[in-house]
Amino acid sequence: MAFARRVLRSARTLAATLWQCLIAVGAVQLAGETARADARLMDAPGPGHPERLRPDLPLTALERAVLKDIGSAS
Repeated sequence: MAFARRVLRSARTLAATLWQCLIAVGAVQLAGETARADARLMDAPGPGHPERLRPDLPLTALERAVLKDIGSAS
């Protein structure tokens, strides 16, 4: 009888721990989705970003070709 109670208590503890782990995984997944939904499109990279836009420089031939390909794809 005591053995059965210990097994039942252990099974409940294991199930509760597993449930809490599933809740944590779900919260992490949901947090990633809400972060993507809140993301704004930006016209330019942020200040100090290594890929700053230079409006004073003309596009290279490669950049113009890529822009043409992107424009035809959308």
